[in-house]
Amino acid sequence: MFTRDPRDMTATLTQMDSQARAKANYNQTEAREIMAGWIQQDRRMDGLDPHRLAARVQECRSCGAQLDLTDPTLRGLPPRPLDKRW
Repeated sequence: MFTRDPRDMTATLTQMDSQARAKANYNQTEAREIMAGWIQQDRRMDGLDPHRLAARVQECRSCGAQLDLTDPTLRGLPPRPLDKRW
């Protein structure tokens, strides 16, 4: 759970999201800020924008999508060509 493997990082982010929502009394906006702070402190997440990543984790959780940690928009880069955004 503490490696840079995408599966481990996804599990960590899922736990962070659950704990942040509980700590914020299920206020999603406040939970996103709490989670962004935790992501910023986690050295495995270096290079990823903490606010975008926290928002993406919440988005994936709410609509059942799969989290893609290789998405260039999480690093502050332009999206992939022909990337489907909704």
